[in-house]
Amino acid sequence: MANVPDYYSILEVPPTATQEEIREAYKKQALLHHPDRLKDDASPEERKEATKKFQVIADAYYILGDRDRRATYDRSHRRYSPTPGDSQSDANRVFGDVFEELLRVEVEHPSYAWRILGTGAGAILGFIIGNVAGAAVGAMAGRTLGKIRDHKGVSVYTAFQRLSVHERRDILSTLLTKFLTQGAAGVMK
Repeated sequence: MANVPDYYSILEVPPTATQEEIREAYKKQALLHHPDRLKDDASPEERKEATKKFQVIADAYYILGDRDRRATYDRSHRRYSPTPGDSQSDANRVFGDVFEELLRVEVEHPSYAWRILGTGAGAILGFIIGNVAGAAVGAMAGRTLGKIRDHKGVSVYTAFQRLSVHERRDILSTLLTKFLTQGAAGVMK
């Protein structure tokens, strides 16, 4: 999350700003930094920098201008700013936030066929690997992967590939961090 800009500072508004204040701040910043406002004799490098700056402003408004995206953005900032004593032992809480983008529904009427198929396949594979306990874990994992397919309309791999490089990196690094910290905590007990 270190590579995600502070969109509030880009728009020069506090995190407590209303949606109207965010919209007005976007208008102001867009007018100030729009590439078309450069002088005619501006160099290609200046135009390129102005375009980058304007794109970051547009990204900030895209995220903060929508209540749901803003809430997700705010939660992700809190996630990467741990509070003392914040222990997450529940598997859904540990990994659920990592897959939040993947689990967002994109099809109008999701089916449940892939969820059922994923549960069955995961249970069978889990049973082969770890008997009854493995079947339970496999069924839960298969159900989650099937749910992604039902809600996205595409496979987990395709949904993951559609994420930006930064989002993929954040998911994988968060999974690794959770695995190492939760795994080490489990070994130490």
